[in-house]
Amino acid sequence: MLRILTFNTGLTEIRLFGYALYEDVPYVVARAAHLAPALRGVNADIVLLQELVPQRVKKGLAAELRDLYPHRAGIDEDTRFYGTGLLTLSRHPIADASCTRFAEQTFEEGLFGPRGMLGCTVRTPGLGPCRVINLHATAGGASRKRRRQGAPGRRSAQLAQAIEAAAAPFEGTVVLAGDFNSDPANDPATHKRLGAAGFADVAARLPEAARPPGTWHPANPLNRGKASGAARRVDHMILRPPAGRGIETSDARIVLDEPAVPVPGGDPLPLSDHYGLLTTLTPA
Repeated sequence: MLRILTFNTGLTEIRLFGYALYEDVPYVVARAAHLAPALRGVNADIVLLQELVPQRVKKGLAAELRDLYPHRAGIDEDTRFYGTGLLTLSRHPIADASCTRFAEQTFEEGLFGPRGMLGCTVRTPGLGPCRVINLHATAGGASRKRRRQGAPGRRSAQLAQAIEAAAAPFEGTVVLAGDFNSDPANDPATHKRLGAAGFADVAARLPEAARPPGTWHPANPLNRGKASGAARRVDHMILRPPAGRGIETSDARIVLDEPAVPVPGGDPLPLSDHYGLLTTLTPA
């Protein structure tokens, strides 16, 4: 059995002399203080995190959780002060870690928080060697209209780059997971391409009633957009089992969605503008 969590932390910030000049999602300091205890509560075997920017945020979290997750990737591999914000934590040994920035992204992303993917091999006792690719695709850039309009094309190119990286010869299980910033409804071509490459959404393996409702919810008070309606699953875990061997999804659910962060003069807030997706995989 292997429990994998993917979670966009929403901790991107720019600080100067201790003062916040920019926070992509508000209350970064308060939310960051509650992240390590919350991850301990989830108790996953492998944790894939996005938007831990700048680098000192990743280093601090990895140090705080070293007793639970002695193995990590994304710190030495991503050496820029404002790097990709990707961090992989694991109970099991990690090898072959590498961080790659996507070729297609906006000017702002390339300067302050480049989108990319963090690949590594995890030696798991239950499923054997697993190639895990932690990724964060573009959401649309900053305020310029043409950049927002170009987001689907950039995102498609980024996910194609991730699929190509996952296609490298590997005999074990391959997991593509993270913030895709899209779902089959608004980007069917990408999800069709994933299927053609042998990948399947772990949630699709479950009965309809057991599938998680969504990781991005308009009702989340940290979401600053004007969207409404049902939750969307923009955070995904996509699996390609090894040849001749089956992998079952025994559970896939939303976590880290409870209001747990106290803020002055207001109601408690969730940890991020995204919720976490926790999946349990077992050999067939």
